[in-house]
Amino acid sequence: MKRESGFTLIEVLVALGILVFSMMALMQSISTAGKHTLMLDEHTQGYLLASNKLVELQVYQEWPKTGTQTDTVEVNQRNWRVQTKVTEGPYPGTRRVDIEVGPLRENSKAWEPVYQTLTMLGAPPEVVPSQANPQVNHEG
Repeated sequence: MKRESGFTLIEVLVALGILVFSMMALMQSISTAGKHTLMLDEHTQGYLLASNKLVELQVYQEWPKTGTQTDTVEVNQRNWRVQTKVTEGPYPGTRRVDIEVGPLRENSKAWEPVYQTLTMLGAPPEVVPSQANPQVNHEG
């Protein structure tokens, strides 16, 4: 009697078991990568919103009042909370600005910052007249 070549039931079950465990590991990796991508996207958006707030404070060159200001900004059909806390700086003529940014969760007022930054602002320079200073002698 000839023996037919092929796989036994045990070999097939072992191969299927290895395949199942491999697929489970792959699915878990894909899930983790998706979560990290979302987290990175939120962090990047928080960075951009905090940077915009800092630029706004620097461009207007107004001396910010101390205290906490909370804004809600909509970006890409999503609401974000931008909280700006201004305190006296460690040196005269400075302000410390702490900014926290985080997405507002749907159907909830709860939020968790995904990006935080701080900076120091100096008092804005006094406005210099546009005319040349008459005390400066430009002639040789």
